[in-house]
Amino acid sequence: MAEPTSLTRQVPDAPAVDGEQSSPGCGDGLRERVRQLEQAVVSHAVIGQASGVLMAWTRCSPQEAWAKLVRVSQHANVKVRLVAEAVVAAAQGGKVPLEINRHLRKTLKEARSRPMPSEDATPQPR
Repeated sequence: MAEPTSLTRQVPDAPAVDGEQSSPGCGDGLRERVRQLEQAVVSHAVIGQASGVLMAWTRCSPQEAWAKLVRVSQHANVKVRLVAEAVVAAAQGGKVPLEINRHLRKTLKEARSRPMPSEDATPQPR
């Protein structure tokens, strides 16, 4: 039998899988860390979807879409994840919380008021 790696020696008991009992050596800290990481993965996916929606709606870059999410988040005083969920809901015809909706509309209106770059405005090589 092979010698266990240093990684397996550091983690004496694996966390429980759905429906299993956790091992006595598995601490609450590890369970909380796993929960936070799972939430981060879900949040990242929703934020990515919302960024895509904003890029389509306003023809902006990924960085500009992120800035719009952050701006609405700060003005509405809610987490970026909640703003992203609202943007995705709006794209699907769902309801958006009033405070987020107000700031989102303002941000989108400002984005639309800026002139869109035209294809012929691209500098041509000389």
